[in-house]
Amino acid sequence: MRYAPLLLEIDLFCASVCVLAAAACVLLWWRQRAQAMLAMTHARQQIRQLSASQQSLRDAERRRIACDLHDDLGQQLLALALDCATLQTQHPALAQPLAWQASRIQQATRAMRAIVHDLTPEALESGLEGALQQQIAQFSRLSGIPCRLDATPDAFDGPPAERTDTVVYRVLQESLSNIVRHAQASEVCIGLCRQEHCLNLTVRDNGVGLPQPGARAGFGLRGIAQRVAEVGGRVDIASTPGAGTALTLSIPIQ
Repeated sequence: MRYAPLLLEIDLFCASVCVLAAAACVLLWWRQRAQAMLAMTHARQQIRQLSASQQSLRDAERRRIACDLHDDLGQQLLALALDCATLQTQHPALAQPLAWQASRIQQATRAMRAIVHDLTPEALESGLEGALQQQIAQFSRLSGIPCRLDATPDAFDGPPAERTDTVVYRVLQESLSNIVRHAQASEVCIGLCRQEHCLNLTVRDNGVGLPQPGARAGFGLRGIAQRVAEVGGRVDIASTPGAGTALTLSIPIQ
């Protein structure tokens, strides 16, 4: 019995060592987990920064191409149009074929301007609100489909953000184009609001809805998803056959 206190102390010591070892293992696991989460967060930030850098380079290249088209090709088309007008005056007998050529030059000029606009939307120079209003008015005028914008008072607050504004503008542009081509809608409603640190856009129509979920996504929808992902945003599409489609976009903002 004289060894009982010693054995008890040994048992307590062993138990304490086991508890300390278990605590150390738990702390080590939590530390490794925290480091892994920190590394993952850092990697995601690097991916977003790389995507932003790539997008900036693409935007700069688009602006350069648009400028070259406008300055070089635009001047060449203008010169051709003036030459046609001069030849029509000098050679009345060729008036008809020259008029046809002049019409083709005008078509080429309009196509060139449309390409330049798609590369660098000039409408955004006046701000996102004006650009969206202009786009909606043009959509309603050309398609005959009523379209309204419901924006909260703070939707356009804050300094201009070129990348975010461009994504919102392009997503709305592609959404309205899809509605004209596929939706057979008679009404379109667009919502825009700020919620915490996100800018939310909703495009809703009352058309025929999208194909079945298993159907392959079109190029336009894939393009929308890619644009949104490049700025760290999220896009969701909800559709009910015969009851329309709702596209919801959420983009983080500063």
